[in-house]
Amino acid sequence: MTKKIFCGLFLAAYFAAAYALFNYFGISCVYLELTGIPCPGCGMTRALFAVLRGDLAAAIKHNALIFFMPYVFAYILFDFKHRAHKIVLALIGIASIINWAVKLILFF
Repeated sequence: MTKKIFCGLFLAAYFAAAYALFNYFGISCVYLELTGIPCPGCGMTRALFAVLRGDLAAAIKHNALIFFMPYVFAYILFDFKHRAHKIVLALIGIASIINWAVKLILFF
């Protein structure tokens, strides 16, 4: 139970900080600001805000992996033990690497 509470508080704090950085300081990605290179999750927060607005096309443009995040959070919160879930997570990991490679190619 404490794991679920911790995850919920962490997510709330993360999105509050991301919202403040994005709206008040114009910083969309701290990693990008510091290194000049997009991180693997670049665009994820903007994609979430686009999904919340109902703009699915913008969400895909920012980071299409946003649609896998509910599954990842459910996996973390509920400790799925079945082997199939681990295979799905591995596929999401591979998709993340491919997504990042494409972002890097388009960035440079």
